[in-house]
Amino acid sequence: MEIYPAMDLYEGRVIRLAQGDFSKISRYEGTPEQTARSFAEAGARWIHLIDLEGAKKGKPCHLPLILEMKALGLSVQYGGGLRSALSVEEALQAGADRVYVGSLLGKDPTAGESLRSRFGGERIIPAVDIRNGAAAVNGWQSEALRSPEELLLALTDQGYSRFLVTAVSRDGMGQGADLELYRRLAALLPKGEFIAAGGISSPADLKNLEREGLWGAVIGKALYEGGISLSEIMKEVRPC
Repeated sequence: MEIYPAMDLYEGRVIRLAQGDFSKISRYEGTPEQTARSFAEAGARWIHLIDLEGAKKGKPCHLPLILEMKALGLSVQYGGGLRSALSVEEALQAGADRVYVGSLLGKDPTAGESLRSRFGGERIIPAVDIRNGAAAVNGWQSEALRSPEELLLALTDQGYSRFLVTAVSRDGMGQGADLELYRRLAALLPKGEFIAAGGISSPADLKNLEREGLWGAVIGKALYEGGISLSEIMKEVRPC
């Protein structure tokens, strides 16, 4: 299972939200570069950049940071505000190894096939953010036209097999990973490769996700507030 330490970015600073709510902000010390360096020194191979400012404004706002992360030896997975093919292209040209795209795919049924054809399936990760059984889009402020299940099946038909799935109700809450959600999705798509996000707060959560066959896990708040030691986890979890 691949571990993705996460960094939420807003106005050039490292922050965290609870359930995507901008009224529930935690601000952390250290620059993005300093935080990323600590991840690299702990043995991380990837960093998961969440452009919260971009998600709020509908366009990427932290693209220059990508090369700073790569200079530390980290591969970069970037998302937030990628609402058009042009913004996806900008993120990839800025150096992102992979981008994750949610709102665009949730609103435009043809976007998945178009992006895959243009940029390649390995560089595009469909992001399905699930809140109260619906697929949340536009920075989790509205709902997609299709259910999460319909969206995942349609994207599978378009050639995708790897998905970032966030349990929005668990995000930033420290309540543990939503194992039942990922079991349901694995039953829906037995060959799907799922990256879990939302609520992962302890080494036990990661072990449970690995046991369930998850392809990857995004860890945020628990790294910043001491619930998980990245250096210890990187020794214990076998990368994909």
